[in-house]
Amino acid sequence: MADEHREGPAESVLSKTASAHISHAVIATYAAAAAVEVPGVRGIAGPGEPEREIDPERAPKGVRVSGDGRRVDLELHLVTEWGAPIPAVAREVDTRVRRYLASMIELEPGDVSIVIADVAAPGR
Repeated sequence: MADEHREGPAESVLSKTASAHISHAVIATYAAAAAVEVPGVRGIAGPGEPEREIDPERAPKGVRVSGDGRRVDLELHLVTEWGAPIPAVAREVDTRVRRYLASMIELEPGDVSIVIADVAAPGR
């Protein structure tokens, strides 16, 4: 069994069930995948068009993960659909991201901050 007190890379968090460190890039990718499935989310904000298709080989630029190796906090920068109820969308993103991370890597993030970076123009 892995030593729980062993320090891992600063860009990872300890998963006790897997006895491994999960990289922040993997956590960001999972969080983004959960967020874009929420109705009212156009995509993850970043340079150019919002990311809707999440590439498992590359962490989305609009998701920031911070932590100390045991706790992880998330900040997701989203683009919403025109007319979407932003408070309801943000609550649902928080719920789905938490549920997805718990099911995939048994991770319960501390803070999940939702930043609405843009609202897509109508008809786009």
